[in-house]
Amino acid sequence: MIWQEPAPGGYPPPELFGLSGIERMRAGWESRMPVPPIAYLVEMPFRELSVGHAAFDMPASPWFTNSAGVVTAGMLAVLADAPLGGSIHTQCPPGVTFTTAELSLTFLRPIRADPDARISGSGHVIHHGRSVALSEAFMINEGSDELVCHGTSRCSMFPPVDPLPDPPEELPVIEQPYPGSEPDSPLRRPLEGEALDDEVFARMGGLEIVRAQLAGDLPMPPLHYLTGIRPVEVSEGRATCALPCSPWLATSFRTVQGGFTALLGEFALTMSIFTTAKPGVAIAPLDLKVNFLRPVFPDMRDLTAEAEVIHGGRQIAIASCRITNADGKPVALATGSAMYLPGRPANMIGEEFGSATDRDEGGA
Repeated sequence: MIWQEPAPGGYPPPELFGLSGIERMRAGWESRMPVPPIAYLVEMPFRELSVGHAAFDMPASPWFTNSAGVVTAGMLAVLADAPLGGSIHTQCPPGVTFTTAELSLTFLRPIRADPDARISGSGHVIHHGRSVALSEAFMINEGSDELVCHGTSRCSMFPPVDPLPDPPEELPVIEQPYPGSEPDSPLRRPLEGEALDDEVFARMGGLEIVRAQLAGDLPMPPLHYLTGIRPVEVSEGRATCALPCSPWLATSFRTVQGGFTALLGEFALTMSIFTTAKPGVAIAPLDLKVNFLRPVFPDMRDLTAEAEVIHGGRQIAIASCRITNADGKPVALATGSAMYLPGRPANMIGEEFGSATDRDEGGA
């Protein structure tokens, strides 16, 4: 699988911390520092950059789809994390770094896979203090010009590195391939995995479907072949899922991007709710909140998310999950909700989440 292959890309030298955040990011934009591995996996380049603002985009690739055949909501966390953190990075003085402490997303519309369409993420700083910074981002499906997700983030700021390195005297342009420019780039390869037919969702409940996938009787979705994400064990209202910490997921900070930790959380949360769905009932994720506890490193070992439904109403279910590294240490806590929509297509194309007629009044 793609995630098992050696990852291209590289990491900046320590001297770059002698530059301000905006200078570091401009160096990346101008290809004066190595492209990180994650950019080659998801083809997520800079789109805009100024002090207090950063924008990225990525394709609505079929490789990002789940078993319903739509771009999984968790991939929007991968996109959102870039402008949310990038906008904060633009205001960092020399030597100052940060980490994402909290990520919150609200999902508004599903995204149809289209390799020629792109999803843009635009972020700006709300507050930038010595210890805490806040940012906000909007994700837009450029194929339909619709807002598909809104996100906010809280970051913890670190004191300047000591001693502060001298900034490099010059940063020559690096000869390196642009993400997605080569025919063997991950998202340019023939698609592996497949979505399930509508008739499968019509005749089988969620728990039955996932168990059939675990047994090999139903196919896994493309996202599994791209990242290695997978269910490990399920029962009604519970799901344990895993994501290998491949170097493909690494950012310029040499850690797994927080968006991928959030992706695993969303995957497990939605799957735990899906196990309670009856035949013919679609599941639409509504929101996701992740609190990050410690960094995750690209050591090829599994992250594990254990999710459980903590409230199941007539129309809305809420779940929580705990994400741990291979040493059993907690790295994140996540909560999220999803909507049951009887009689709707599993891919939810053309639907808007959380409309007045769909809300679960009183949570009953």
